[in-house]
Amino acid sequence: MARKKQKPPFSPAVMLMAILIILVLGVLGVQVPDSVQELFGIHPQTQQQTKPSSTKPSPSKNPGPKELGAATFSKTELADSKKGWIDYHSLDSLGRATGADALLKPNMVNTGTSANKDVRPPGFISGTDPHNHSRGHLIGRQLGGSGDDPRNLTTLYQTPVNTPFMTKYENQIRQALDKGETIRYRVTPIYEGTELLCKQIELEAKGLDRNTKIDFRVTILNEK
Repeated sequence: MARKKQKPPFSPAVMLMAILIILVLGVLGVQVPDSVQELFGIHPQTQQQTKPSSTKPSPSKNPGPKELGAATFSKTELADSKKGWIDYHSLDSLGRATGADALLKPNMVNTGTSANKDVRPPGFISGTDPHNHSRGHLIGRQLGGSGDDPRNLTTLYQTPVNTPFMTKYENQIRQALDKGETIRYRVTPIYEGTELLCKQIELEAKGLDRNTKIDFRVTILNEK
């Protein structure tokens, strides 16, 4: 007598639905017993392979700002005047910004302009990954610095150099200006040979009020 062919315990539709559920649970990190997976013809390793791999972004190699103590302005450089001013130094032979000095007054806050996209400082490629470049103001926009004058723009790494490192000290100056202080300020990009991107940037600030808290000299490496 011929032996009857045994029917599968589940219909194809039920099996397909079960397989999909098991795979989804695997992606969500829910452990499904091996016996249940094998019942539906799924090898346990199939679930493990569907788990997303966790990749951590590579940490920044930039050690952060190096604080060098008090500002080094001479008495002559700390002379006050009724009006504030900004002096952008000349571009060098490679078209690189070389520095800027300023006497910042409260009425100069937020009188600057954003970086002009038509200005491309030497070495600037793109603000998107992997370049991460910015048209970095020497005298920040919120402190009255121009984004249209090439003498005030140098190529910096947006993160972490322009933000948050430089922004931290610019915000300190801004807060002092908001309180009515006058601040002597200097920013100097430091280059190595003919490299178009500066190796580091130096910030130096000194408040002219007797009780000022602004008195620093800081260098920041221009690295990601």
